[in-house]
Amino acid sequence: MRESEDYERGRHRLEPNSIEQAFNILLHELQRPEKDRFRAEKNIRSLLGQIPRFLNEAGALIDRPERVWRRIMEETAGGADSFFQAVSAFLNRASRPFQKRKSAGTEVRAKKAQDERLIASARRAVLRYRDRILARAVAPEGSFAIGAEKLQRRVRDELGLDLSLEEIESLAHFEIARIGGLLEKECRRFGKQRRPETIIETARSEWSPPEDLVGFYESETSRIRRRFRRARAVSFPGKERLLVRAVPDFMRHLFPTAAYSSPGAFEREQRGIFWVNDLGAGKTSASERRAERQQHFGLSLTCAHEAYPGHHLQFTTANRHPRRWRRLFAHAIFYEGWTLWCEQLMVDLKIDPSSWLPVQQLHDALWRCHRILVDLRLQTRRYTYEQGVRHLQKHLGFTRSRAEADVNWYTASPGVPMSYWLGRLENARLAHRLMEGRGWSLRRFNDWLLSFGTLPQGWIEKYGLD
Repeated sequence: MRESEDYERGRHRLEPNSIEQAFNILLHELQRPEKDRFRAEKNIRSLLGQIPRFLNEAGALIDRPERVWRRIMEETAGGADSFFQAVSAFLNRASRPFQKRKSAGTEVRAKKAQDERLIASARRAVLRYRDRILARAVAPEGSFAIGAEKLQRRVRDELGLDLSLEEIESLAHFEIARIGGLLEKECRRFGKQRRPETIIETARSEWSPPEDLVGFYESETSRIRRRFRRARAVSFPGKERLLVRAVPDFMRHLFPTAAYSSPGAFEREQRGIFWVNDLGAGKTSASERRAERQQHFGLSLTCAHEAYPGHHLQFTTANRHPRRWRRLFAHAIFYEGWTLWCEQLMVDLKIDPSSWLPVQQLHDALWRCHRILVDLRLQTRRYTYEQGVRHLQKHLGFTRSRAEADVNWYTASPGVPMSYWLGRLENARLAHRLMEGRGWSLRRFNDWLLSFGTLPQGWIEKYGLD
C-alpha cells in the first residue's frame, strides 16, 4: 500500500536520493567484520563499477525534484570526496596482506590503479547526477507531504493504532504538558528557574571522560547489562554478541558520536556492533581531546538505547522468532518505542543514579512528544518546512542546523517520527493493563512483548492476549 501510494503521487519523480542509496550499500560493505574483508573488497569493486549506470538511469526518472530533498541530495553529493576517500582507504587496507608475496608489488599496483579508475568513474557519476537534478525545475513547495488520508492509513496499518489524526494531536498536546510539568519539577531540584539545557550543559562541562573512550563505552555497556539482569527486568537471549568498536579512521566522518549496526534477520551469528566515534583522537591538545569526548556525555542512556536492553537485545531476540517471515517485520512504533521504554527503565530502576539523568531523559522525551506534532502537521500540509524548523527551535531550543537535520528526516519518513513516543505510550499502556491488572512482573511483561518480533503493540495486544 505504501509503495503504491508513493508511486501514485510520483515520489520516484520527486526524490533524488540515489546517491544516498548507493553510498548506503557501499557503507554496508565497509562495515563487514574483518573475517569477511575479502568478500567486502570484491563487492565494493563490483558496486563501484555499477554506480555510473545506476545513477544515470535513476537520474532520468527525476523530472521535478522536491526542493528539500534536492538540497539534501546536494549536501550528500558534497560529501562524495570524503566518502570515496574512505572507500579507497578500505581497499588499500584490504590489499595489504598480499604485499608479502613475491609478485605482490606488481599485483598491488595494478589493483590500486584499477580501484582509482573505478572510484574516479563513480565520483564523476555522482557529480553528473547532482548537476542533472539541479538543472531541473523544482516541484511546488511542500510536495513531500502525503496528505491527511494517506497518513491516517499509515497510522492504522503501520503503527497499528485505532486513532484519528485529531486524537493523536490532542494526545501530543496532553503529553507535552505532562512531560513539561515533570521536567519543570525535576529542574527545580537544581535551583529556581534552571533550564534543562543549562543543567545538562553544566554537568557535561564538569564531566571528565577517560582517554580510552571505547573502553569506557565497553565497561558502561557491560555495567548497564549487569544492572538490568540484576533487576530482573528482561531476559537476555543466548548466543548473541555485541562488539564495542572504534569507528575506523577512514569512516569517522560518516558516523555520529555513536551508532549501532544490527545483525541480519537470518545471520547465523547474531553479532551487533556498537560503534564509538572518538573525534578527540585526531586532536593534538589535551583540552581539545577532552572537549570532543565530552560530546559523549550521557552515554549511559545511549548504551541502554542502542545496546542493552535496547536495539541490540530487541533485534537479536526478534531474529530468533521461529516463524522466519516474522523476522522481516520492522515497525518503528515497536523498535523505537522499545528503546524509549528502556530509557524510562534506566530512571525508574535507578540503573544509573546520576542526578542529571532524569532531566536528560525527560528533556529527550519532550523532544519526542513535539515530534508527533511536527510530523503530523508537515505531512498534512499544515506546516511548511520552515514552520517545522521554527517549532523545534522555539519549543526545544534547537539550533537552526539541528532543527533542519531533524525536519529533513521527517519530510521523507511520514509516520515514523511520531512512532517514537506513541510506541513508548503503547508500552506503558500495556504494562499498566498486564502488570497492574494481572499482576505480571516487569520481566514477564517485557519478555512477552519481545516474543512477538517487531510488530505494532496494538497487533500484539489483539492477537497475543488470551
